[in-house]
Amino acid sequence: MPSSIPASPSEPAPSPSLPHGPLTHFLAHPDAWWKDLGNHLVHFANQVLPITVPGVIAVLGLVATWAAVRLLGRLRPPSGGQLVEVAMPAVVEAKGALAFLRNLHPVLAGKRHLLRPTGRGVFEMEGSGDGIGLRLWASADISAHAVARAVSSAWPGAQCHVRDAHRTKLAGPLTSCGELRLAAPAWLPLGTDHVVDPLRTVIGALGSWDSGQQGLVQVLVRPAGARPTRMLVRAARSLQTGRPSALVPRVLAAWRSAPARPAVPDPMRTADVRHAVHKASDLPVFDVAVRYGLSCAQPGRGARRHLRARSHELTAAFGVYAGRNHFVAQHRSGSRRRLERRVFGRGQVLGLSEVAALAHLPYDEMIPGLAHSSAAAVAPPPGVLAASRRQDSTGWEDDNAYF
Repeated sequence: MPSSIPASPSEPAPSPSLPHGPLTHFLAHPDAWWKDLGNHLVHFANQVLPITVPGVIAVLGLVATWAAVRLLGRLRPPSGGQLVEVAMPAVVEAKGALAFLRNLHPVLAGKRHLLRPTGRGVFEMEGSGDGIGLRLWASADISAHAVARAVSSAWPGAQCHVRDAHRTKLAGPLTSCGELRLAAPAWLPLGTDHVVDPLRTVIGALGSWDSGQQGLVQVLVRPAGARPTRMLVRAARSLQTGRPSALVPRVLAAWRSAPARPAVPDPMRTADVRHAVHKASDLPVFDVAVRYGLSCAQPGRGARRHLRARSHELTAAFGVYAGRNHFVAQHRSGSRRRLERRVFGRGQVLGLSEVAALAHLPYDEMIPGLAHSSAAAVAPPPGVLAASRRQDSTGWEDDNAYF
């Protein structure tokens, strides 16, 4: 019987190595993975939140306080200030308003602080039974004499009288006040290519008032910041490229998989691009608010109807500035308070040419009711005095020789 050969013991096969990592742990033990993640997050929150939460709250509080102070500073009624009463010169140059506003811009932008970032000025035209009055109001943080010198240098011969400002009050219980706002976006300009003085129609609507009736137009100006100027540039770029300038449309356009269609050629878009570029380059840029107010001392239904008609006539007079953009009248609560206190509030961006067309001395010689400046007394030149002295001395010597 053959002997059996003992079988050699075979070596066990090595067990396969399992990968290690967060994904393997998640696939093998999902419940434990979520539990560990929750424990890590709780530990991180216990370590970080006690430090970061007070800091975030402090930063948010500072930002909210800064925004509230800026808002209150803009809406707070201006205290003090001075008035510059202007008497019309004999000859008014039409381009003098451009020089006046270029000189006024650094005066208004000279001083900045927290409550009032920039100075402000108000060009006022008041019509009553006594005639038409032109004056400039300067806030307390700027020099009214600098404003008067800017007027005198832009319009030679104009006489300015500086005095302390008083609160403007509309006489009479019946009032009709409002604000003129731009009807289209701010990058579309107003009409400035006027053949005659555009203030002729506005002053004509303010004039011919009886006693007890009053009309007032205010043009409030302050230097515009960098944000409105960038807005004009972005609007011009958006019109030219056809891409939206707002944040949400830009994000939605970036998420689209299909390429954007090329912009269809539009002649009106080309004109809007040209107007937007011209307005963005018409420097310096101002932040402007235009307000009006009418009052009547005689109560009654007939007086109210007459005041409403005159208000419509005054707002229609600003139709002379219609171009690619125009003014529309808005009646809001508190318009009389803002008019009398000269509160700026929410303005609108206008270029140099547009502000010059709104706020300037009338250069039409046929406007009645305006106060004109008197002849200025000046000393004779030194040469005339020296010649007269020599002549007097020569005559005295001849008389002595004769005797």
